[in-house]
Amino acid sequence: MIAVTAASVLFGEPASADPVPVTVPQAALTDRAFGQVAEIHIEGADRIKAVVLSAEFAQWHRLHPNATAAQAQTQLTTRKQLLDSSLTAFDLLVPEQDLLLKSVDILLAAPGGDTRTSPEITGLVGSVIGKTLEPWDTREELASGALRTAQWLRGRDDALAAAWSAVRQAAAASAPVATAWNAVLGAPFGVDITSNYDELRQDPGFAHVDLDAILALQGDSVAYVAAAKQQLASLHAQLLGLSLEIRLEIGENNSKCPPEGPPSAACTAAAKKAAEDRDKARQQTISDVKAGVGMVSTIIGFADPAVGKKSKVIGEAVLTTISAISKYAAAITGRGLADSIFSTATLAMTGNVFGAVMSIVGLFGSSGPSLDAQILAQVNALRNEVRALGDEMRASFARVEAQINTVYANMMAQFDKLNAAIAGNTAQLTLVQQQVAQLGLRLEDIAATVLAAIGDATLHDARADINKYIGYLENFGQPIPTYNEFVGPENEFHLTSTQLASGAAFVVPRTDADNPALDPTTVLNSFGEARSINYLARVANGRDPSMAEPATPVGNPTVWNLGAQAYAMLMLQNPTYAAQVSAGRAAQIEAEGTRIADLAASFGRPANGNANGLITGLINEYVAATNELSTALRAFRSNEVQVRYEPDANGVQVKTLKDYDLFWDTDKPLTPAPAKADEATVLACEGSRHIDRPSNVRYDLMSNTVRALQYAYTPRHDEPPAGVRELPEVGYCYTPSWVPTRITDNGGVIRAYGKLRLQIHSRFRLNSSAAWQNSRTADYTWPDEQVYQVYCEFFSCNSQTTPEQALTQKWPSGRYAFANGATATNNTALDATLTPTLRGFLQARQKSMYDRVRDLSTQVSGPVPTALKKVNTSARLLQAYTRLGLPNALDSDDVLSANLFGQYQIPVNMPTDTKIGNAYAKASGNYAICGSQPCSLDPSRPLRDQVSLKVPCEPAVDASNLPGDPLGDCLITSARSRANALMQRYEVWADQMTAGLHRERVPWMNDTLLGLRVTTRLTHAN
Repeated sequence: MIAVTAASVLFGEPASADPVPVTVPQAALTDRAFGQVAEIHIEGADRIKAVVLSAEFAQWHRLHPNATAAQAQTQLTTRKQLLDSSLTAFDLLVPEQDLLLKSVDILLAAPGGDTRTSPEITGLVGSVIGKTLEPWDTREELASGALRTAQWLRGRDDALAAAWSAVRQAAAASAPVATAWNAVLGAPFGVDITSNYDELRQDPGFAHVDLDAILALQGDSVAYVAAAKQQLASLHAQLLGLSLEIRLEIGENNSKCPPEGPPSAACTAAAKKAAEDRDKARQQTISDVKAGVGMVSTIIGFADPAVGKKSKVIGEAVLTTISAISKYAAAITGRGLADSIFSTATLAMTGNVFGAVMSIVGLFGSSGPSLDAQILAQVNALRNEVRALGDEMRASFARVEAQINTVYANMMAQFDKLNAAIAGNTAQLTLVQQQVAQLGLRLEDIAATVLAAIGDATLHDARADINKYIGYLENFGQPIPTYNEFVGPENEFHLTSTQLASGAAFVVPRTDADNPALDPTTVLNSFGEARSINYLARVANGRDPSMAEPATPVGNPTVWNLGAQAYAMLMLQNPTYAAQVSAGRAAQIEAEGTRIADLAASFGRPANGNANGLITGLINEYVAATNELSTALRAFRSNEVQVRYEPDANGVQVKTLKDYDLFWDTDKPLTPAPAKADEATVLACEGSRHIDRPSNVRYDLMSNTVRALQYAYTPRHDEPPAGVRELPEVGYCYTPSWVPTRITDNGGVIRAYGKLRLQIHSRFRLNSSAAWQNSRTADYTWPDEQVYQVYCEFFSCNSQTTPEQALTQKWPSGRYAFANGATATNNTALDATLTPTLRGFLQARQKSMYDRVRDLSTQVSGPVPTALKKVNTSARLLQAYTRLGLPNALDSDDVLSANLFGQYQIPVNMPTDTKIGNAYAKASGNYAICGSQPCSLDPSRPLRDQVSLKVPCEPAVDASNLPGDPLGDCLITSARSRANALMQRYEVWADQMTAGLHRERVPWMNDTLLGLRVTTRLTHAN
């Protein structure tokens, strides 16, 4: 008979006749529970300090097993005081892996500890630098730093667990150790290192899991694992529910506090405080869930180590993602607030998400593909969350950093390939990881050039040695056989950092800065910041002599980093051989790296408490360049767009400048155009007679529509052939007539009486071939009655006075009466028929102007291209110096990043980023869709659907000297507004650095420098 097990009842698993029990080592379970409780209660920077001190303290106990309680407490207190006093406020805000290296570096540098010989310290450092590798790791990616975050996430939990376990075991073996640890590290946070498992499992942080329910099933491994997985699924569900809540909050906060500003009325300090409080509560929940995931994964690992590891890695990835976006949701509520400082912004959050994805990508390569349905479901759930975040953040990502969306989409495309890879294609797994790693590295634009650099023939030997000797033990199952063989890669990595990095293949000559024919924008776009660092130093010195140029050019930061990172990993992975190498070798690498990092940092270093002269000078140059561009655009409109070719008396076409409202439409009054000079006489409408023109008949009294057409209209944009007369015409003509009053009959003599009426028409026609149309008529009837016709019935006495004859008698003396008494009537019907013609003409000119400016934006000479080049140069240099000199501020400050690199950055027109040219192309396209008829009324037509400009346009910080058209005005005011916002952020960070609250160094270089120094001290006794 087949026994029915608990698994079959609870989870529908296949029944097993002979359940396999699970051995649960109590000491390991207690160690893990203690570590999780410590991480629940000791948060943030305190957690990293505590684990580093615990790792050192455990080694101190091994070397001093008979120490008294007083000695142990003095030792731990002294080392903690050393660490607390040495770490700055800025150090406490850096990512935890950076804080870990910094803490180890401080302890290694001070005598009195046993840091160097602690295996737990080595394990912690290795989790950051890369002491051990996974089979699917691409060595070049590791050395370049592309797997930096993923490597930490992958190794963090095991390294911390080993340190907590070591110190707890030391405390279990030694009451003095326990007493000292509790007094110095545990008591301030309510953690007792002497607690047994039963006491530890009662911690409120484990409220999200029921560990006893799993352990109760250890007699049946199938039921045991199934119960554990069910609890993991519950924990994941809690996290994903939290993620939805956070993403909704991010959406609201993005609208309240957009990265490019200005903030809405809801973006306040109080709102920021409320968001931070919500994040604090969420982080506590995440910490508790993390403890649960850690415990359940460990418990699974007792039955199936591979599944336990996968569960832990996936859990860590989900936790990291949710924690990162929660911090981000709180951080962005401060965007736009004066003097606001951010610890987590879009780039930092995205980097953490990338790390989480990277840690997942490598899960399935070590022991063959896993088809565990629940694990795959958790991977898919994380993938869906990351995709949802990307979809919802697409617009915000674009506003902060234009390329994030592209990188993000490509990352998701690689993530989607996991299904096929998991199904059995291990080679595909490696390819997916490599491609995602390269995408992640491209988030750091300055480092992106390493992808090309490592492919250069100059680095062939270094690359070969990286692929062979980094992770040699994992590759070949044994250490590097001999010291002599070890020396080969050691020398190659040293050579790469100290000599090859400064070779011609990787460094733009600084003397190129002395060549005025070389455009800085072209240099930077062609070679990148890293390769151009010496060039940039020479440019900086020329602009601000206080910016010191190194006497000897420095090496390419990315090539140096490749060699230095590989060197540190080689040393840490081969400590016995490393100890035989002079520490001076690593010191030489460190010295060169320090020169590079210090030079880069100098670009952003404050001067006298303010942003330095290089930064402020470039901002001022940018604003000046926009003023020059504004002047050039206005001049182009005046001299090339609002012009008309008019034939002179000889038929020669003369280019004539015109001053009129190019952007008039029916929503506003039409400004009167200059009127044609009046002729002295008026021609008869029929006949050739002229009369003197009365004062109330003038062209400036014609309607504004007619005047505008007469003054400005032309049927073509270019110059017509000589002699062609095709422009609108105005003129006068008069028509006299009788207004009959009465008729008398005196014995057959019939007399017709009347009053003389005179109408003088101001006429218009669109061209000389068109019929005249009356635009305005001045109409006057003299009051005196006279006989204008006599008819005799019985004898011959007929006579008639024509209106023309009567007018001769009245004129010119009667013109004064006409001038004073005539009634003028405008032909509004004519104006109505001409208005579409005027609107069509103006819109055609508007479109033509935008087309021609778009064309000008691609040219290299002329006032507009010259101004655009200056705009590009100042903006591109600002980007470069900020990336090198203020990288930490850039990573953490969405406002700074948005104004330099986002959708609404300071406008530029670089070959790779033609925002200004695209704006003019879009404006022209907005007219093209109207076809042959005038477009409908839309005052903002040139700004409709603009990608890099807002409607309504941003408020002007300076409304002087604008081009005078909607797009040009918006472009220039936006440029000034954004430059002003940018300057404010530079000043905020200058204040922070001056106060010692912020430090700048290219982060990946700083990590490598610190890791190199720590590794050297770990592997060398002195």
